[in-house]
Amino acid sequence: MNMFDKNIDFNLYKTFYIVTQCKSFSKASENLFVSQPAISYNIKELEKALDVELFYRNAKGVTLTPEGENLYYYIKNACDYICLGEQSIKESKEMISGNIRIGVPTHIGISYLGDKIERFHKKYPNIKFYIQNRSTTDMIYMLEKHQLDFIIDCFPICKNNLELVTKKLISLETAFVGEFDFVNRFCNKEIKKENINDIPLILPNEGTSTREKINEVFEKYNIKLNPVMEISTTEMTLKMIRRNIGIGWLIENTVSEKIEKNRMKKVNIDLELPKIDIGIAYIKKFVTYASERFIKEELTELKK
Repeated sequence: MNMFDKNIDFNLYKTFYIVTQCKSFSKASENLFVSQPAISYNIKELEKALDVELFYRNAKGVTLTPEGENLYYYIKNACDYICLGEQSIKESKEMISGNIRIGVPTHIGISYLGDKIERFHKKYPNIKFYIQNRSTTDMIYMLEKHQLDFIIDCFPICKNNLELVTKKLISLETAFVGEFDFVNRFCNKEIKKENINDIPLILPNEGTSTREKINEVFEKYNIKLNPVMEISTTEMTLKMIRRNIGIGWLIENTVSEKIEKNRMKKVNIDLELPKIDIGIAYIKKFVTYASERFIKEELTELKK
């Protein structure tokens, strides 16, 4: 059925939306700067056109009927989309302002996203970035509630929501690294995989997607990793490495500059360490023009 088949004036839907928000005909009339009889007339006209009762009337105001609640759900979504459309039009005309809200774990944010945000921000200095470091579950929830524009996380990204679009972006090399002198003291030569627990390891927390990847590599040889410390953030891992607490397992890009300057050193080990697959997830109807521009210029083109 076409939305225009009944030729219902959009102002009637606007009146319905405001009355629902205000829970009162009189307050709605003040909000819309029209008389209360005009509000009552519009609601009656809408109820007549739809052949349903939308409100229960009482002395305290109005409440929605089941049919009214159903209609309000769709009207509210339509209003949200209109706001998104207005924001996108404004951003596409100016492209000098807007917000980009990204959810990303710290270890990925530092190694993969940092230089891309820096480059984009130099090009569009009035665009503001809001970065949230949360668990995958929390980020997907925020995405569904339109509190984030997109998330960058280890791929594959859990896809329980049918509207969620996910795509692999890149695979990043990993390495065991430590302070230069510390590595020379503990493991100057190549480490045998069976002796990995002889060095003090700093690993991601058990149960995280990154920890599962490194666990799987050693479990193939019936080796259970026994770290001296488990840490949830890259920043804290780097602090512990600098204090010579142990050898950390990190995305190599995170410390490549320090390795080049001989401040840190990679540990040689007789097996291939896993790569970390990085992906993006978004809900297409919630992607603003600014976010789409960032993804296209710095990450990858959105799926049509």
